Amino acid sequence: MTAIRREKLLEQLYGQVFMARSVYEAVEQQPAWLEVIDDAPDHPLPARVASATASEAATLRAALAAGASLVLIDGPIKEKAKLSFIKCEGAVSILVAAYREGLLTAVKLMVKALTALGHEDVLPPPETLDALWTALDQLVEE
Repeated sequence: MTAIRREKLLEQLYGQVFMARSVYEAVEQQPAWLEVIDDAPDHPLPARVASATASEAATLRAALAAGASLVLIDGPIKEKAKLSFIKCEGAVSILVAAYREGLLTAVKLMVKALTALGHEDVLPPPETLDALWTALDQLVEE
């Protein structure tokens, strides 16, 4: 969200947002409203997410240790975490939620901005995006 200058959406949608200390320290733009929690390096991860990168693992471990109700994470690890019964949302889901709440007027423009900035890794496959655009168009028509 910081790449497209929409990080405030997280606070507006979720109120309280936590980030693992190691991940927070690696982020260039550190929003003051984020609550930083200690990493939980000894907290076990489900086998399905063993391939997580260091930052993904830190995020998942901290969320699991804190008993978070939702993890904001993208990429292939998100689907693996979901298969491990960890509730996860990614960038596009957040943009759609913000749109539905009236906090954002155009999801497609934000997705194009993510692509232009080189963040295709947070986007779902093209066929999923096509289905999303169809669903959003139908939502507008109603």
